[in-house]
Amino acid sequence: MTTYHRSWQVIGHEWAVEHLSRAIQHNRMRHAYLLTGPTQIGKTTLARAFAMALNCTGEQVPCGGQCRACKLIGKDSHLDVSIIESESGTLKIEQVRELQQILALRPYEARYRVAILRRFHEALPAAANALLKTLEEPPPGVVLILTASSADLLLPTIVSRCQPLHLRPLPVDTIRDALINQWGAPPDLAQTLAQLSGGRIGWAIRAYEDSAELEQRTAALDILEKALLGTRRERFALVEHLSLEKPAVLALLDVWQGYWRDVLLLAAGSQVPITNDDSAESLRDLAQGIGLDGAHRALEATRRTIISLGKNVNVRLAMEVLMLDYPKP
Repeated sequence: MTTYHRSWQVIGHEWAVEHLSRAIQHNRMRHAYLLTGPTQIGKTTLARAFAMALNCTGEQVPCGGQCRACKLIGKDSHLDVSIIESESGTLKIEQVRELQQILALRPYEARYRVAILRRFHEALPAAANALLKTLEEPPPGVVLILTASSADLLLPTIVSRCQPLHLRPLPVDTIRDALINQWGAPPDLAQTLAQLSGGRIGWAIRAYEDSAELEQRTAALDILEKALLGTRRERFALVEHLSLEKPAVLALLDVWQGYWRDVLLLAAGSQVPITNDDSAESLRDLAQGIGLDGAHRALEATRRTIISLGKNVNVRLAMEVLMLDYPKP
């Protein structure tokens, strides 16, 4: 059964919505929050909903996007709510300094001036250090909301000054029901997308609305299959022909990470459902061929590469090292 918080316009993540609701009700908001979790799991949606709840002018707070303030925030056009994200995979110090100038001003019309800093793990060290001053001495009436795939990718001094909220993958039936009831998806397709989503509601919605998302997943798995079957030279040649734009590589690695998780589950004999059910046969063959240790090493190598890219290492070098770490079936 779908859990949809109508007034917050958030699917799932009940505990996080309840935590933020209580903070507003008792006027105990922290000046900074850190929302972590996998890509497309709903971090920005929750951050935006929190900004709405903080500044809602409706009779019932939050009003479900009915008042003027909530409508503007929902369209990312409210003067007192800033959304900052990386440019070409990197968040720069100039963006943080510009934001700090904005935060120093009193809100134009809202109760709180809110800044949502998306994918803050992509911030350059200078940008992260610059934000520390604001976290240490926040202006009155300011709430900062950072999102990141993992707190481990951020400076400990950043993490320690934020209230952490880690969003976990949603159940398959929650995503399936949301696609059927709110997006009008056919039940069979909704079930397939929910299964493939790995618990990420944002991915499932995007895949339903744009078939290119599924095509990109298929292409990513094809590249991985070629890499596993190739020699070292052929693997390096694959890397050479990849787009080395960081967002594209991270999207690729995200698919690979889900794939290796499935291999690990099968190698371990787990009863937990796999995500890539449409590739079950090849996954079982690979799990049998490389065993539990091989699956674990491949998954950890993929995770290390994702983390290293968050620290702005050379993309080509990171991918070449990953190719060396991957097993030969």
